[in-house]
Amino acid sequence: ERGTTVESSLASFQSESFSYTAIDTPGNPDFVKNLLSVTSMADVAVLVVPAAPKEFEAAVDSGRARELALCCFTMGIKSIVVWVTKIDDASLEDPSARFEEIKKVVTTFLKEVGYKQKDVPFVPVSGLHGDNLATKSSEMGWYGGKSALEVLDEMGPINRPAEKPLRLPVLKVHEDEEAGTVIVGRVETGTIRTGIKVIFSPGGQLAEVRSIQKDGQRVNEAKGGDIVGVSLGAAVKARSLQRGMVASFLTNDPAADAEQFLAQVIVLDHPGRITNGYCPSIAVHTAQVPCEFEELVSKIDRKTSKESEASPESAKPGEVVTVRMRPCKPVCVEAFSAYPSLGRFAIRDHGRTVAVGVVKEVTKRPIPKHKPSGANEYFDG
Repeated sequence: ERGTTVESSLASFQSESFSYTAIDTPGNPDFVKNLLSVTSMADVAVLVVPAAPKEFEAAVDSGRARELALCCFTMGIKSIVVWVTKIDDASLEDPSARFEEIKKVVTTFLKEVGYKQKDVPFVPVSGLHGDNLATKSSEMGWYGGKSALEVLDEMGPINRPAEKPLRLPVLKVHEDEEAGTVIVGRVETGTIRTGIKVIFSPGGQLAEVRSIQKDGQRVNEAKGGDIVGVSLGAAVKARSLQRGMVASFLTNDPAADAEQFLAQVIVLDHPGRITNGYCPSIAVHTAQVPCEFEELVSKIDRKTSKESEASPESAKPGEVVTVRMRPCKPVCVEAFSAYPSLGRFAIRDHGRTVAVGVVKEVTKRPIPKHKPSGANEYFDG
């Protein structure tokens, strides 16, 4: 079914080698903020570009395809695959030549945004007819590579540190008649089990894990990389939780609200200069909040990674700066060195991604004391 994706949606499928959770995300520039909320949950990005005449050129000339790739790289997706769809368009005189043309253009801007894969896989597909998705298609005799699913399988398993403390950013919250309040998100690190108590930050809401759903099946535990639905029962009200909160264990390095943090920021595409007091929106894991550039601490030489100027007055595109940042609304971030997926962020302004950064140090607020379910220190009132 064709149309414009506004919010993300999840679907599970299985190959002979792996179980997958596909996250369909918006490509329309008006909904990039929704894209940023879910890209941190993915291990592999699939960039879908159309081969149809004028459609590919429009996606490239508008900068839309490049920004999608930049968002994926910024939010930590190290591997990317390109599906060239509509390769069976009747107006294409030579599908093979068109495929090679697209491959050349896309490879160039993927390298520009940071992807260093020696051979980014490109797969021609027909989404309408399913050609070359699960198995090789006889309709594309000119293509000598593997099917889309075979290419994904070749990327192998993703390993995450299960020994680290739990971090589970919340993507969605809803109420179920039987399960009560349910949160959906990906376990970034650690393990979550039924029967244990977790704390949600910011806010300090405590809850007991009643049940866990993974790939449509009830399980007793989930580990790093698993996208899960976690039932918290009826005692915790859905209104006390929201996207962008992070679940952790109260007794094992709990996540906490960031009072301020030190970050290293690369300015990419800002129309002017960034100065102290600048207050754009940042996207970090599943959260999006306004955040003030409280102090430009130093400029960093991109070649040597050493400080080149202390207390600069401003920063312009192409420059790297160390910045002290203060969230204008509650948010949980972590040092990139400890929890990479909670320590990288994109900065949005003027309808586009203007800078990217990583968190170096965090000053955290004290963990709020436990309150009755439904109460929320930061979000109520």
